[in-house]
Parts: sequence; C-alpha cells; structure tokens
Amino acid sequence: MNNHLRAASREARLWWASNVPNNPHRGLPPWCAANSWYVPRSFPASGWVAPSVIRLRPYSAAPSHTGDKALVDADEEEEDEMERNIKQMGKRREVRAAQKTFMEYLHITRGMCFSDAEHISKRSPVFLSKLLEEVKDAVKEPVEGGAEAIFKSKEKQREMKDQRVRKALVRLFQFNPVNEFEPFLESIGIRPSECSSILPLDLMFLAEDEALLYNFHVLCNYGVARSKIGSIYRDATEVFSFANGVLASKLKALEEFGISKTSVIKLVVSTPVVLVHDPNEELKILEWLEGIGIQRDWIFQFLSAQKSYDLRKMVRVPQFFVRLGFTKEVTGKLVRKNPDFLLDGSGKMLFTMVLMMLKAGSGKKELFDLFMDFPDVSIEKFTSNLRRGMVFLAEVGVSDEDIYKFIVSNGSMLGSASLKKPNSILTHLNTGKKRMRKLVMGDPKLLMNYTLGSKISKLPKYDPFEESFNGKIKFLKSIGFVEGSEDMKKAFKAFRGKGDELQDRYNFLVSSGLDREDVVRMIKVAPQILNQKVHVLKSKMSFLVNGSGYALSDLVCFPAFLSFTMERSKVRIFMYNWLLERGVVTPQLALSTVLACSDKCFRTYFVKKHPMGPEVWENYKREVAAAKNMPCTSDD
Repeated sequence: MNNHLRAASREARLWWASNVPNNPHRGLPPWCAANSWYVPRSFPASGWVAPSVIRLRPYSAAPSHTGDKALVDADEEEEDEMERNIKQMGKRREVRAAQKTFMEYLHITRGMCFSDAEHISKRSPVFLSKLLEEVKDAVKEPVEGGAEAIFKSKEKQREMKDQRVRKALVRLFQFNPVNEFEPFLESIGIRPSECSSILPLDLMFLAEDEALLYNFHVLCNYGVARSKIGSIYRDATEVFSFANGVLASKLKALEEFGISKTSVIKLVVSTPVVLVHDPNEELKILEWLEGIGIQRDWIFQFLSAQKSYDLRKMVRVPQFFVRLGFTKEVTGKLVRKNPDFLLDGSGKMLFTMVLMMLKAGSGKKELFDLFMDFPDVSIEKFTSNLRRGMVFLAEVGVSDEDIYKFIVSNGSMLGSASLKKPNSILTHLNTGKKRMRKLVMGDPKLLMNYTLGSKISKLPKYDPFEESFNGKIKFLKSIGFVEGSEDMKKAFKAFRGKGDELQDRYNFLVSSGLDREDVVRMIKVAPQILNQKVHVLKSKMSFLVNGSGYALSDLVCFPAFLSFTMERSKVRIFMYNWLLERGVVTPQLALSTVLACSDKCFRTYFVKKHPMGPEVWENYKREVAAAKNMPCTSDD
C-alpha cells in the first residue's frame, strides 16, 4: 500500500511541475522535469559561451567594432588543455575531495603557505588522477549489505564515498610522501610529459629548494600569473637559482627600458631568456622601433604567453624593409599595420614568404609593390594561402614556369584568401582540369570565387567542338580570310589544330623571316602546313635553308614542302645534289619538281640517269633511316 501511495504522490508532483504557470520545466517530458540539473537551453560541456565579439585577425591594426564590450584578449579567448582538464575534473566529487585533502596535506602537514597549497592542489589534475588511481580499491562501493546499505539518500552515500577518498589519501600520504615538485611543475603550466626531464634528481620537497620558492614568490608578487611561470622555469631554469634580490633587480632594470610593468610581465613569460642574457642585446628591437617612429612599449601588447619569441632576430625585419627601399617612416607604418611581420616566428614566417616569392622570380620592385599593398591577413595565413594556391595550380596541370609567373603577377591576390581543395572545386564546377587551367590562366581573378566558405555554381555546358570551330574562325579572320569564302572553307577542311595552336604556328612562320602576306598566301595554297607542330616546322625550315641549297623564297613558291616528311625531303634533295655535282641533271630545278613526283617517277627521271644512281639512292635511304633510328625498307 505504501508503495502505491509513493507512486501516486510522485506522479502528482510531476503533473504540478509541468502545469504550474511560468515554470521553466513546463511542457517538458517527465524525465526532464524531474531532474534538477536539466537546463532548457543548450550549453557546451565546459560551460563556455562564445563571445559576441569576434576578432578576424590576431594582429590587425584596424579599429575593432566591439560595441559595448571590450575586445577580449586573444590569449583569454583560447582555453588551453590544462584549463579544460581542470574544469572537467572539477565536476567530479571524488576529485574535489582529493583536492581538499591534498591541499590540507600541503598546508598543514608540509607547512606550505595556504595560497601555494591551494593553487597546487587545484592546478595539477594529472597528478591528482594518479593519486586517485592508487587508492581506487579503497574507495570502491561496499559490498551489498554493508554499513552503507541502511542509507536511502543518494547524497548521504556520496558523502560516505568522499570520506573514503579522504581517508585513503591521508593513509597514502602518511606512508608514501609525494614528490612535491611534480604537482608544483604541473600547476605552473608545464605539461606532465615534460616534467620527468626537468624534475630535480636529489630533491623531493619544495621546502628543500629555498631559492626556487623565493624566486617563485618574487614573480607572483610582481604580478606574473602562477600558471604562466612554467614557461620561465622551462626555458630559463637559472632564474630560480638567483640569490635574494637579483630577480627583482632584473625586473626593475627591464622597466628602465621604457617598458610598463604589464609589458614586462608579458615579456618575461613569452621570452624568459631576457632575464638571463644581457637585456641590451636582447632588446635591440626596441631601438629600431623607436627609430622608425614606434613607441617602445607598443610591441608587447601583441605578445602571447602561448608562444616564445627571439627578440634579437626581429631586428632583421625592419632592416630588410629599409634595404628593400622603404623609408623609415613607411617602414614604421608597415610594421604598425602588420605586427605579425615581427611576431610570427620572430620574423621567420616573413622571410619564408619572401623566399617563396624570390624562387618564383620576384625582384626587388615586385616585393616592394607586394608589401605596399599587403592584404589584411596575417603573414602566416598569407604564406599558407600562397602554398595552397601553388598546389592548386600544380594539381590542374599548370607548368612550373607558368606557376612562377602567376605567383609573381598575382601573389597579393592569391595570398589574401584560402582556396578550396582542387578536387572540391572541380567537382562543384563539374569540369575537368584542362578547362579549369584555361579559365584560371585566362582570368586569375576567378580564383577568388573558389575560396573557403564561398558557394560554387556549375559552369555552363562546355562544347569543345564549338570552341575549336570558333577559335579557327577567329584565327582565319585575324589574318585576312573572309568568312564564308572558298579559301576559308578549304582551310577548314585541312586544319586539324585548335585556334590558339594555329596562331602559334603562324607566329613562328612570320618570326622566321617570312612576310605576313607571303605566309597568308602560303596558307591559302597549302593550309595543311599549319597542322605541323612548331618544333617540326622549325626543323624542316632549318634543313631547307642550311642543308638543301634552296632559299627561304623557294618555300613561298612551294609551301607544300612543309607537309612532306623530313626523310622524303632529305633523301630526294641529297640525291638531286649528288646528281647535280656529276652534271647529269638540270640545275636550279624547282623544289616542287624534286619533291612532288612519285618515287617511281623520281627513280626513272633522276636516279637512273647515272650508273651508280640506284646504289647511292639506297645508301641515302639507309643513312636517313638510321639517323631517325628506324628500319629501312627497300623499294623492291
């Protein structure tokens, strides 16, 4: 009976919760309304909500539109791995119990100050996980029927579990004191994977290293966040061996360079070697910045605790711009607009991009123009986009030489946006590499339609035959043919090349010494000569002028010479010249007389005029065939 009453009472409470006015659980399923942790809205697991202000570029000098809220620093927008681990583990009751027990051990048993003990216990999640792993058997739920079976409340059972965790850890600390350096290093921001290589070999308790604790507190009191001190310990461990007063004096000396206290904190966290080396050598970049009209304190607002910098190498950046031809005033404006020139790799990324442009064939003038009109993207993103563009051009079949020319002419545009992958672009456009290559090389700006995030529509249907037809019409009209004339119809029947290929071959004939009018007449008489590739035309014309005894003017009278094979032309002209030397043939015969007749007629009217003619004829055929590396066939 009691069970029925409890069930009825529970149903009544659920009904009331779902129907009461203004109830946040109204209209929800019963299992949602009955759970106190349910939230109507959806939030990320970490509890972080995206800010309404988004900065598009990490180092942009342009004013940001922030509305009523200040722009959040880039470092604060990025949660590092440790922060996520701490937040995630903090949701577990046993972890919270372990943190409290560990804090009490450090503060009460080990005599550590409360602030240090609290920080170490809350900022060493990996170490706490190891502790809980060691006592996992001691905190297991008791067997059925044990002392906790009488408790019906879930909360009471959780409290009992917390007590088991605390007792197990206290017992562990009594008989197995922990190496305090391990959680300490983790709490100041050093990854657990890095701790093993820098743990002191002969020390176990922090109190044994008085210099370490002293300098640690100097940094904390100066304003350095405890979780950021790890970068200083990792990159400049000597700092924690300084005698009393040395570290404070070094921090004060940095302020005397005209740097604010806030900037000094950023500087020592991102470039801790400045505390060990001579600051006059490390901070020469400040003199350069001041020389080009930039305040000394300006650069430090962009430093990130997530990165390390080499301030000495940054000096090369303004030096490079001055050598490139920029005045100090313009260099100052350029650096102020693009501080990432200095910060990305301490200038390394800038020179990587410059090297790419130099390899492509850029000169001093092209680099000057590029930086004068540099797009509003970081140098790292620009370099990445440039590489993506080069990969795209190579994927669609553009030659290396043409890629270099494209980069030099369109580097600024190509580096300003990230292209989609080649396969993605070709798939969305529904086209092949050949057509894509022709479109891009004809109009480079088309690439800006294929950037990440852009919507790509299919290209109109492509008819290669229609394009070839229109290309031939355009070429023939450009050299004087009348559309629809008999000459044009004759040429169309003979042509096998595309319009651009025909134009290239026509240009070669003109450039080899022939008049344009003569070339046009040659095409009208023998249009098939433009079916030869340029290198073939070149070899045939070279033989005609240099090895046959005929002149270039003879080609105008008989353009069909270019249609015959090199073997046929060589054998017949060699034979004719041999017979001419022996005076058995008429001199200065037309080129057409020697080449146009059939082999049977040539043997009858030329070869057989000399007793040794047939033998010489066969020898010439074998020599020409051997020169071409092909088998010789007899006439018989």
